[in-house]
Amino acid sequence: MTYEPQYLYICVVTIVFVCQSVVSIAKFEDYTNGDHSEELDTLYDRKNHFLPTFLPTPSNITYNRGEEAVLQCAIENRGTRTIVWRRASDPNPLTIGMDTYIGDSRFKVIHKKHSLEWNLHISDVTPEDSGVYECQVSAKRRHIRQNVMLTVQEAPEKSTSKPEISIHGTLFVERGDTLRLTCNATGSEYPPDAIDWFKDGDKIKNNDRVTLSSDVSLSDRTISSTLSIKRGNMTDAGTYICRTPGNLVTSAKVNILNTGTNNEKRVPFIPESVDMTAGPSRSGNSCLRGSEPSRRLLLAMILLTIVCFRGKNFISKHSS
Repeated sequence: MTYEPQYLYICVVTIVFVCQSVVSIAKFEDYTNGDHSEELDTLYDRKNHFLPTFLPTPSNITYNRGEEAVLQCAIENRGTRTIVWRRASDPNPLTIGMDTYIGDSRFKVIHKKHSLEWNLHISDVTPEDSGVYECQVSAKRRHIRQNVMLTVQEAPEKSTSKPEISIHGTLFVERGDTLRLTCNATGSEYPPDAIDWFKDGDKIKNNDRVTLSSDVSLSDRTISSTLSIKRGNMTDAGTYICRTPGNLVTSAKVNILNTGTNNEKRVPFIPESVDMTAGPSRSGNSCLRGSEPSRRLLLAMILLTIVCFRGKNFISKHSS
């Protein structure tokens, strides 16, 4: 059986066409069912010039237990696409559009008309709500996602310290020196409003000798007041009291020392004729420790005695 050349040529061309068609179909199925679906999506997206775009919003947020957490998601060019919120660890949606799809009323989406924001609100958050949340834009061929990391921490405990008041300073003051006392008062949550000073039932006020100064520390919940009294005298001795409007009271007793008078030695009266630099007098030479005229008189008497004695010996020698 013989075939004409023209018939053989037609058969070969038909076989080649069929083979090429099979290879093309296989490649198409490989792209649609295999790892190249993203490339097809990219080609699809290039044809659409109005793709959804996420606007910059915080991607890592932290709240305390009991607060309302707001996970922001702002989308441009959304069109008619639907916004879906879900936890990254759970394939089931939390919300679709404005509707909540879980039995927890704490979750809801807030969206204002003509707004680009589709924010997920979670009221009364707990540490169990911590995790990664996804804001998705549903499209025909894929989902466009943006992640938000939520961290919920335990609320810091409030200070329960008790109010305190204390006073310190110099309790023994030399007369004429400055008396200085400092009173510190600490509140349970806030510093006390003021500190007042009293002595003998009378309120102390600023004057030419008395100075009152205050300093407040909000972080330490403390107010400090300093009392200074210049040129302290004996009437400044006594009990000093510092008090706050919240009836915190403390006191300190101050003593004024008059050592300058008590330790002073009394010097007896000495006549001007006595020489205090010569020390105590002794018998036999007391006249030498007298005044200048007395010493001169004594020397004159000594010289006269010597002259008289020598003159007597001279007369006796020549007379013999």
